[in-house]
Amino acid sequence: MECKNLEKLKKTELNIALVLKQTPLLNAKELQKKLNLDKATIYRNIKALLKKEILREIKNDEGVGYYELNCKIHNPIHPHFECLKCKKLFCLEPFNAEDILSLSNYSDFEINKIEVKFKGICNECKNN
Repeated sequence: MECKNLEKLKKTELNIALVLKQTPLLNAKELQKKLNLDKATIYRNIKALLKKEILREIKNDEGVGYYELNCKIHNPIHPHFECLKCKKLFCLEPFNAEDILSLSNYSDFEINKIEVKFKGICNECKNN
């Protein structure tokens, strides 16, 4: 999906998108704190942005959703890392074109979404 015109979003949706443009992979609680909005408003707007395919949701093993912009130009398909200690998710470097092509040629299936998540211990937890 290409970057959609963010200016056409409602005010709160736009504010969420702009925060995630600067700081990808925030969960709803972190967005709520950054934007100083109530919980219901955050979840309602996240749901709308997911439906409009403006956001991608990546869940950790505990089912907590983390969000990032769904923009293949500025935020191409990339793997994530989940720390098994603190449960935080981190973005890793995007795949190169050859990697994506080889994955999509793996079978005759129509692939609509690729998710890759590595798991281990992050540097912060490793040093504590």
